[in-house]
Amino acid sequence: MGKKLLFCSALLIMLTIVSLNAGAAIHVVLVSSNQFNPNTASVNVGDTVRFTWVNGSHTTTSVNIPNGATTWDSPMTSSVSQFDYKVTVAGSYSYKCTPHALGGMVGTFTASTVTGIQDLTENILTSIFPNPFTNELFIEQGNEQPQYSQISISDILGKQIKIINIESLNIISDKRRIDVSELPKGIYFVTLKGNGTKAKTIRLVKEGA
Repeated sequence: MGKKLLFCSALLIMLTIVSLNAGAAIHVVLVSSNQFNPNTASVNVGDTVRFTWVNGSHTTTSVNIPNGATTWDSPMTSSVSQFDYKVTVAGSYSYKCTPHALGGMVGTFTASTVTGIQDLTENILTSIFPNPFTNELFIEQGNEQPQYSQISISDILGKQIKIINIESLNIISDKRRIDVSELPKGIYFVTLKGNGTKAKTIRLVKEGA
């Protein structure tokens, strides 16, 4: 009995080490009832985002992704009930269901690079607010390096509407103001871009003024 218990304990330790060394995780997104559930997630480079069909006829289709990442466009139906996307590039990703995007069937996930070393420096992220918004947005730069230099605004279908140089924006109380009064009511993806592959996409909703 003691040898069996010792063997089981050793096996458990070995499996735990393999799991820790593998590091990668699978994040399941359910596709049903005109929604992705969950529709936001935080993942690591090397992880897999697994889209799993529940009901209806949908797609999972990339909209905005970091430079160097692979785009995707897969049906999600009873005959194609699973699609795996391996995350290989850090940054922010947004995706949609093509036939139901106008109804709000969209999602995002943010991928981080795992270094294995804890960064004790306070990390202040760049933010865009408010959300929802009406006629103006504000951007407050964090301490990420390199700093973001450009803003791209796309509609729910991924069509680019506006490109803004951040340095050209007026500063109000340490925040830069973006005039978006001309945008109609709806859902938008605002992508912050920096040097190289640095990018972050945020889903925002414009309400009536």
